[in-house]
Amino acid sequence: MIILLYGPDTFRSNQKLKGLKDKFIKEVDKTGLNLATLDGVQLETVEFEKAIATPPFLAKKRMVVIKELIAKNRGQKIQKEILEILDKNGLTDVILIFWEGDLGNIKTSRKKSKISTRRSNILFERLKKEKYVQEFELLETSEVRKWASAEIKKKDGQINPAALAMLIDFIGNDLWQLNSEIDKLIAYAKNKEVSVNDVQNLVKTKLDDDIFKLTDALGQKNKKLALKLVSDQLQSGVMPTQLLSKIIWQYKNLLLIKGFVENNGSGYPDKRLGYQLGLHPFVIKKTMAQVKNYDLDSLKKTYSRLLEIDYKIKTSQVSPEVLFDLLIVKS
Repeated sequence: MIILLYGPDTFRSNQKLKGLKDKFIKEVDKTGLNLATLDGVQLETVEFEKAIATPPFLAKKRMVVIKELIAKNRGQKIQKEILEILDKNGLTDVILIFWEGDLGNIKTSRKKSKISTRRSNILFERLKKEKYVQEFELLETSEVRKWASAEIKKKDGQINPAALAMLIDFIGNDLWQLNSEIDKLIAYAKNKEVSVNDVQNLVKTKLDDDIFKLTDALGQKNKKLALKLVSDQLQSGVMPTQLLSKIIWQYKNLLLIKGFVENNGSGYPDKRLGYQLGLHPFVIKKTMAQVKNYDLDSLKKTYSRLLEIDYKIKTSQVSPEVLFDLLIVKS
């Protein structure tokens, strides 16, 4: 039996692989002696042939897992040799699993191949014809929401619906990070419901630094830099809703702190100010450095425009890039 698991969503494909291994150990070989995992990057054909030709030890079958043989760009020679070995080996007592990550532009011969001359797909073409093939595409937002809800429930956690929506906006469909953030939030909540404030204060993404840079640029009227920062994020694959959610979050912080400072003065220590406003000291420190570049009226206008953009992105066909550009130009 040959199984192929591949696709850009490596979190779910790893979970699937783990499930297959656990099932094998539970139902076939409790000792684990008949389970072998080989690194496709270092794999030699002699090692591969030995792994699948070795008879099971005190069990009905062996399981052999080959990881990232195709994804790590191995040459045609080893792929041809492996195909020859597969053709002459019936695999009657071996479960052979090929686990691959994101194979990028590799296509089967039934489609136009975008593959470069350096990157062979002959093994992929053969494996795609097997009975047990599963591709793991990145989840859409609605699917991520269902997945996250199920994971939180499985881990005996609770989360406010608005907090869940914010968490997904912050992280997107990176299930590796989303899983880690869920664990952190549940541990922090200590059997209570995870709140919006918990997500705001605890969840830090790779976007955070650029959001502070963006609001800095807008406050200093550096529209060229602001346009570049937004463009870079969108081109890197960040979802428009994810980017917008972070911008809205930071402008809300600016409004909170600017309003507090105007009413109470700026002499409060960061820790006390954080306690008063329910914000993390790190956020207070970063935002306090920015508020001097804004007046309260301009913050309110920008925040209002952000909410309008949020509505338009979700309800109209207008390009998110155009909406972001208009926001920056009008700021």
